[in-house]
Formats: sequence, C-alpha cells, structure tokens
Amino acid sequence: MAEATSQEFNKKTFLEHYWQKQKELTRRQRQYKTVLSTKLSTRKETIMLQSYQNTIDRLNLEKDTLRAQIWVASGETHRRQTKRALSNIQCHVSCQEHLADDIRYYKESIMNLQREISRVNRQVYELNRRTVPDSQHQAYVARMRKKLDILENQLEVGVRSECAFTAINNELREDLIMLLQHRTGFNDAYTKLVQKLNSDKKYIVDLIEYALGTFENCIHAYEKINILTKKDAKDQEMKMVEMQAIMRNRAAEDANFEFLDCKAQEIIMDDLQPKEYRRREKFRQKHRKRIDLYNTILEKILDYTNSNNVDAVINKFQEQESLYYSYFNYANEMSYHMTLLNNSVNRLFNEISELKHTNHNTLQNQLETIEELDNQLKEKQKKNDELRELRDQNDERLEKLLQGIQIIKDQSRADCKSFEALLGDFTTVNLFNVRHFLKILEKRVHSITLAQYMRERESEKPASEYIVKDVAKLCDTVTPLGEIVLTQQCPECGEADATNVDDTDGGEGIQSLNTVLKKLYERVNQPEMQYRLHSISHCRLPHSRILAAKRNA
Repeated sequence: MAEATSQEFNKKTFLEHYWQKQKELTRRQRQYKTVLSTKLSTRKETIMLQSYQNTIDRLNLEKDTLRAQIWVASGETHRRQTKRALSNIQCHVSCQEHLADDIRYYKESIMNLQREISRVNRQVYELNRRTVPDSQHQAYVARMRKKLDILENQLEVGVRSECAFTAINNELREDLIMLLQHRTGFNDAYTKLVQKLNSDKKYIVDLIEYALGTFENCIHAYEKINILTKKDAKDQEMKMVEMQAIMRNRAAEDANFEFLDCKAQEIIMDDLQPKEYRRREKFRQKHRKRIDLYNTILEKILDYTNSNNVDAVINKFQEQESLYYSYFNYANEMSYHMTLLNNSVNRLFNEISELKHTNHNTLQNQLETIEELDNQLKEKQKKNDELRELRDQNDERLEKLLQGIQIIKDQSRADCKSFEALLGDFTTVNLFNVRHFLKILEKRVHSITLAQYMRERESEKPASEYIVKDVAKLCDTVTPLGEIVLTQQCPECGEADATNVDDTDGGEGIQSLNTVLKKLYERVNQPEMQYRLHSISHCRLPHSRILAAKRNA
C-alpha cells in the first residue's frame, strides 16, 4: 500500500487529522484526571472509565502505527520503487497506444482487401454469366424447335376440333331455342304466383301485428301483478322481523331484572386466617425495603450528576453514550477507508496484468489472421489469372465464330433489309444481334437448298448425281392425342373470371414463389379450369354461341 500511494500522499491533510486526534487525546486525559480526583465511583462508572481507557490506548496505538507508516512511506527506497513502477506503467500505456494504432491500420487494410476480393468475385461472376457455351446454345435451339413443332400440332388439332364442334353447334341451337320458350312460360307462371302471394302476405302481416300487440299487453299486466305480489311479501317479512326483535328485547329485559334482584342481596364474608395476615405483612416489609434501596440509589445518582429529576439524568447518559459511539464510528470509518485503499491497489495491479496478457493474445491472433488473409489473397489472385486466361480464350473462340457467321452471311448474300426497322447496329455480327442473323441465314440456306433441289429435278441428271437427295421435315415421334391440349383459356370464360369477385384472392400481400406455384397448380388442375381450356366454338355460354353463329354465317 505504501509503495503504490507514496507519490500521491498528502502530508498536510494527514498532519491535520493527527493534530485533531492529539487534541482529542489531551482532552480525554484531562477528563480522566478529573474523574480520578473525584470520589470513588460505582461499578458502572468504573466500567465506563475502563472503556475510556481502552479507547485511549487504542487511539495511541493507532497514532504510533500511522507515524511508523508515514516514516516508511517517506523513505528513499520506497520512492525509487514507486518511480520505477510509474515509469513501467507509462511505458505499458504508450505501448498499448501504439498497438491500438497498428491494429486499426491492419483492420483498415483487411477491409480494403476484402472489398477488392468481393469486387473481383463480382467481375468473375459477370464474365461467367455472360459467357454462353456452344452446347447450351445448341440445346436452346433444339428446345425452341421442339416447342415450335408442339405449337404447330396444337394449332392443327384446334382447327379440326373447331370445325367438328361448329357442326354440333347447329344441332344444339334448336334445342336451345326450345328451352328458351319453356323458360318464358315458366317466368309468366312464376310472376302470377308471386303477385298472389304478395296480396295474401299483407293480410297475414296484419294478423301477426294484432297478435303481437295483444301479447305485449298481457306481458305488461303480468309484470304489474308480479310487482304487487313481491311488494306484499316484502312487507310481511319486514313485519315478522320487527315482531322477532320486540320479543328478543322483552326476553333480555326479563333476564336482566332477575340478575339485578340476585345481585342486590348482601354478601356476608368470613374473617381471614392468621396465617394470611402474616403473609401479607411479610410481603409489605419486603417490598418496602426494596423501594427504600431504589430511592437511596436514585438520590446518589442525582447528587453525582447534579440533577434534580430523573429525566435530566437520562438525557446526560444518552449524550455521553452518543458521544462515545461517534468516536467508535470514526475509528471504524478510518479502518474501512484503509481497507478500501488496499483493495483498490490490488485490483489495479491485477487489471494491469490481465490487460498485458489480453493485448499479447490479441496481437498473436491478429498476426495469424493477417497471415491467413495474405495466403487467401495469393490463391484468389492465382485463380483470377487462370480465369482471365480462360476468358481470353473464350473471347477468341467467340470472335472467330462471329467472323464465320459474318463470312457465311456475305457469301450467301442474305437479305438483311428487315433489320432496318429494328434498333441497334446490324452492320456487323455481335452477341446482341447474332440470333437475328442466324434466323436470316437459316431461311437463306433453306431457300438455297430448295432451289438446288428444284434445279436438279428439272435437269436430266441421274438421281445418283443429285446433291440434294430429298427435302423433308424431320419429326422424331408422333405426338399422342392425350398430350395435345389447349393452353389458352376461352375469352368468354376468362372475362367471366375477371368479373367474378369470389374467385379472386385479395389482401395477402406479396407471396413467395413456391406459394404462387402451388396455388397456380391447384387452380389449373381443378375440373372447372380443365373444362375452360377450350375454344370459343365449344363454349357453353350463350354469348359465345351467338359469336360463333355470326362467324359461321
């Protein structure tokens, strides 16, 4: 404690406390001499004086201890040790500041490296996304051709179905006219019955109103009778309670009169025994002696304290007790402050040691992290170089393919006048317009093949010398009739769905993709939705049949 606090020790404050304690000690000694010069005290006063003497001895011991601590703390050896400890603490604090600056610099470097790595990763992802392999393009072309074949088959099946249902529609038109005539007759009969029912309803409503009024009057009469009955019962109960109270009061008065008559009689008691008289006399003498003793002690206390009554004596004893208790609390407070100072010094020393250990471990971890990040950066740079080489190779191959398409277009003399209405540059082949050029080249190659086929057939060459042997449309397999379905809803049924509020979903907000797909699957697989996948000529709605009749006419 002296080593750590000698530099901050205030001698003036300490000497003022010491001077106050010395004054207190002198006053206590003077009081002690005054007490010794007085007459002999009682046992209680002797105990009090002994407690005063013990307190004075303890204060003297504390004074000597503090004097020794001051002498030890003022020594040259302890001052040198304190200066050495302070210099070490300053060195550690400066090292901590430098370490914090280095750590901040390394963190900024790491963040910059991570930002660069993420930027490079985005560039690599964009390059990979924009690069379209040849196999993927061929698969896309094959998928589109297959889709085109399916659409052509659906168109053909739809045309045939429409013709068949147009013939059936003429037969059903006559049945529909007959049903409309029956419906007209039914509406006339229904209107007459409704009018008759309305005329009878008025008479029934009047009867019901009369019955309801009579019933309400009966209810009011019953309520009045019920109120009168309850009031009579309540009055009867009150009268019964009053009668019971009067009977109880009369019975109590009779019992009281009997008790007073019994108590008014004279009681004749027997004389006491001699033994009882002697016991009572002994009891009086014993308590009289005790009272005399108490009075003698109280007079001595009043003489010693120079007081006139007991309240003044009690106040003096309380003042002395509070004074000595305050001295005792002061001594305990000083001891408590010394203990707090020792605990603070120990705690600061432990915190400094833990901080050193924590900083050392943190520095090691950060060095290891920096080394790992350096290795990762080298690996990423190596991968980026490889991807850059692969990108250059793909660019070269793509450039050659585009040049080949440009050469084929020039040699085949394809007609590119349709590109004039489109936006963009179509003077050269690039990634953005390659699809348009491929469509033009496909048409041009097909026309050249047909021209060569017709020219060879017009000439007199043998069949073995034909360049184009045959021109046919390839079809892998025949599409089953069960798989040929309409994918477009009837326009009349679709308009009815759009105006039907009950079929719409509302108020659910943005939904996930899986939820939307599930609801769409459930809606499409419903029997009603399967029925609506038909043409307008097959629709069961009346307006659709009218439109189909106009078109066929």
